[in-house]
Amino acid sequence: MRHLPYLRERLLAFLTLGTLMTVSVAAFSSPGRSASEQAAQAFQSPFQSPIQIPTPLPTPQPSCPLSTRWATLATEITVEGLGGDEIAELQLLPDNSVTSLCLSMRGVRLPKDDLRNGLHSITITDVPDGSYKLVIRAPVGYFREPQGYLFQVSDGAIVRHTSRSLQFKLIPLSEQNLPPCRQARPTPSVSTTAATRDAPFKPQVICKAEPLIDVSSFPKQPEPRESSLDPLSGGYHYVGPETSQDNRGVWGRNYVVDPSVGHLPVPFQFVAERVYADYSSHDRWMEAGWAEVSWRDDKQYVYEYDSVTFEWHFFDQFTLSSGSAVETLVEYRPDVGTWWALYYLGGSSWAVLAEEPLGFSTASQGYNRGEVYTDDDSHPVLPLSGFDTGYLKISDVWRIWDTRYSTFVRQDPPYQCDMIQEYNLFNIHSPIAFIPFVMKDQ
Repeated sequence: MRHLPYLRERLLAFLTLGTLMTVSVAAFSSPGRSASEQAAQAFQSPFQSPIQIPTPLPTPQPSCPLSTRWATLATEITVEGLGGDEIAELQLLPDNSVTSLCLSMRGVRLPKDDLRNGLHSITITDVPDGSYKLVIRAPVGYFREPQGYLFQVSDGAIVRHTSRSLQFKLIPLSEQNLPPCRQARPTPSVSTTAATRDAPFKPQVICKAEPLIDVSSFPKQPEPRESSLDPLSGGYHYVGPETSQDNRGVWGRNYVVDPSVGHLPVPFQFVAERVYADYSSHDRWMEAGWAEVSWRDDKQYVYEYDSVTFEWHFFDQFTLSSGSAVETLVEYRPDVGTWWALYYLGGSSWAVLAEEPLGFSTASQGYNRGEVYTDDDSHPVLPLSGFDTGYLKISDVWRIWDTRYSTFVRQDPPYQCDMIQEYNLFNIHSPIAFIPFVMKDQ
């Protein structure tokens, strides 16, 4: 879905067509027409027969931009936690197809090294500007904290990376409270743990996911109290419910779609759908869900973000595609004074994505909705995307998010929310044209 100008023109054409057909139908109506005919003049409900946004022309094959700069990349790596003479394998990989193509055109092979504990210097010549992934492979049983790093290279330097080295901590089995999720194969099509009514619930956590930490992307901004931008300009856009109800957890489920996020070197963009809990100062929060971002490939990823690290954490071991269910929750843990983010694996099993001390025990706001960012006025198209689960944790009970709790449904143009059941069943999407029709009397 990369041809944004073409796609916008097609979308505008369909919107115009819907408007013209509505006018045409209205012109033929009269006070004497039947109730069924009059009702049919309105647009169809988006829950019945939406017209699919037209498929754009096939995406051209990627090419290495002529403006790409080539330079020597030098960085330092710190490894700790290995026992005895054990070694870990470190590998640098391209993280998107354009970077991969640039490397291939010059026949550059990125290194793979065996490392032991300690500080290591790595120098690689003839490295193009682009997106990269540095991953470590540890002996069986170790938890990798992190699994790897994502970064962008510009003229031989890692973008926005100020630390002396990239640090890998390997945690042996004897020091783990949960095993790594390397063998987990999520099948979260329908949750069997989601209650149909208010009920106590304790997730069965079976493993901890190993993150890829993104050190080059811009930090996300917290959700503001009110929209402060021209909704059709660049910046953040939110769509879906938010509540001012005090809570100690937010739980939701939605279904992955393929939005038309542009990918580098186009403007910085992302689309995310997530649950989110924050404190009244709006500067401390945790969120988890799925996202597609412009600086990675045209895919959707499970992610977590919080105000302790201010870094995107991606979990590539959980493969997503259009239609995948992503069920996540963020929850306060009073026994240890931390918040954690969990991802549903299927059955009764959950994985820990992150756990951090956020500095508060009760969130003053909760969100279960979509977020779109663009740094120009080119807005990603968001296909119809469904949310069908919403819970708030109040007084140690997961309670269905409904009209008992003060809720505002935000719709920053050009994005819309169709609330089917307040406030746990709804769709969000870009504007969609619906062709009206006239029903004839039987």
